[in-house]
Amino acid sequence: MSEQAPPRVSSVLPQKGFDFVEGHPSEPGEGVSVAELLGPGDGAQHLAIALVRLEPGASVVGHLHPFQESFFVLSGQPQVTIADKQYALVPQDFGLVPTAQGHAWANPGREPATLLRVYAPQPRPIGRRGRWGVFAAPTTPVPSKGRPVRELDPTQTGVGHFDQTDMAPPGSISMPGYHGGNVQDVQIRMMVDELSGSVQHTMFIVQFTPTGRPGGAAKEHFHPFEEIYYLLSGSAQTSFDGEHSEVVAGDLVFAPVGASHGFTPTGTEPVCWIEVQSPLPPSAHGFTFHNDWDDLEILG
Repeated sequence: MSEQAPPRVSSVLPQKGFDFVEGHPSEPGEGVSVAELLGPGDGAQHLAIALVRLEPGASVVGHLHPFQESFFVLSGQPQVTIADKQYALVPQDFGLVPTAQGHAWANPGREPATLLRVYAPQPRPIGRRGRWGVFAAPTTPVPSKGRPVRELDPTQTGVGHFDQTDMAPPGSISMPGYHGGNVQDVQIRMMVDELSGSVQHTMFIVQFTPTGRPGGAAKEHFHPFEEIYYLLSGSAQTSFDGEHSEVVAGDLVFAPVGASHGFTPTGTEPVCWIEVQSPLPPSAHGFTFHNDWDDLEILG
């Protein structure tokens, strides 16, 4: 009988290891640079995560992909064209670009703009052409007259804005794949999911409030999809198969399929991150917590 492969391990990619590259082929234009945070070389099978920086006056020409793209504005005031609509974005705006939908970018402001960018599934060559899956969309203009994001406008589908007031009071987790008490003191705000038209991935805000209680806010678990956490504020202690490390704002945590991970907020400030999952979690039994099985006799 062949030996079982060892389980995959979660990892931390610190912000100091992120390098921006000008002229990156995934964003064809001027004044734009890309820092690849996660991809196949890091063990990811479904997600490609990057930071995109648009300098003042930068532009990215109209293009489209054979996969979904989503984004979250970290800083600055960029503009984006998605299909036939142009948006003037501010920090904490977010959006989904559907598969094969033309889109383009510009930064008319005086300050650089930075985005967290998600591709799902990962790019790959098609017909042995193009590693990044970037195809021309010549009828999609570089934005010049974007309007602000208004979530209550029914014509503005797939875009939104996160505000702290969106958060329900802290409690136990309730989301697709798991409802229960193994994740406590948590607040979640969904941004990209099936309701917004996504079929390949989710993106949402998670916030944990430190309570000082032992045992961790999110007990160790694993699941049949891969996941990243990009920390926006605060700090946390990770637990990866019982091994611990500290993560802070700007770090990226990657949990491959089947990799064990848990978190405990540290300090006094709430820890807040952007979380991305791909493929979409199953509607039930999407999370397996080690402690749920402690009292059962194991036979093999």
